[in-house]
Amino acid sequence: MIHFPILRTRRLTVQLRELSLGASIAIAAMPGAREEACCTAFLRHALVSAQGVDDPAQWTVQERMLAVCHYLAAVSDDGPDFSLGNGRYSDYLDGAADLVLPLPAVDVGEIGGDRWSIRHLTGAMAESVERLEGEVENVSGRLHWLLGGMAAQMIRAGETVPDTSEGEGAFDEFLLARMRVFAGYPESEFTELLHRYGTGRERLHHLFRVEFAGDGLVALPKGGAASDLPPARFPVRAGLSELTRNLVGKPHQSGRQSHPIFTHAVE
Repeated sequence: MIHFPILRTRRLTVQLRELSLGASIAIAAMPGAREEACCTAFLRHALVSAQGVDDPAQWTVQERMLAVCHYLAAVSDDGPDFSLGNGRYSDYLDGAADLVLPLPAVDVGEIGGDRWSIRHLTGAMAESVERLEGEVENVSGRLHWLLGGMAAQMIRAGETVPDTSEGEGAFDEFLLARMRVFAGYPESEFTELLHRYGTGRERLHHLFRVEFAGDGLVALPKGGAASDLPPARFPVRAGLSELTRNLVGKPHQSGRQSHPIFTHAVE
């Protein structure tokens, strides 16, 4: 049995455990293109207890990334600060930047006559963006994820939006409609909204500097000596044993016997 130290942040106190064989097989069998859904399933199976927010779907994407890395650090043969290419885990984790509590909705100003604010991107929101891949005409890859992130996080003053905890369908419907609205903005207005979105995301920064790639979320190096490192992804399947991956017929995916990391260019 592998020992997992308690993970503590300002908002969460989390105790993880080693996945059972059954849970590992179930996760290994999930579609590889649904990384955010896999992440939620992985964390729910690995979670013994969580004080603060009990459902990993409602954690921020940075908190989820931290929890997955906490698991990988415990199972990696390379030690807690596991290596990834020319870098290490510590080159991506900005542990000194934790969440500001209570969670803020940051005002980013007025655009096109509307007052906008930005909120944190949660796992449930990211899963919704993932499910909607291909649903917005002429939008794919990194643009899909960027547009989806904006639609999930940017809120107009006075509007009421569905909560992800109230059901996937209602939020998916809202998100798809909002993405289509943003895709239909005049280019100058969208450019301004995108600029304010980037500024707002910077003000919400914590734990990892998350960016959108063509196939989902990645972490950028935190800067300093690590600035030249490529973006990285911490896939939950990296926490599964080679035996488990072989049992479900996916022996070539990254696992404990290799670097538990994928590196990506942000295209």
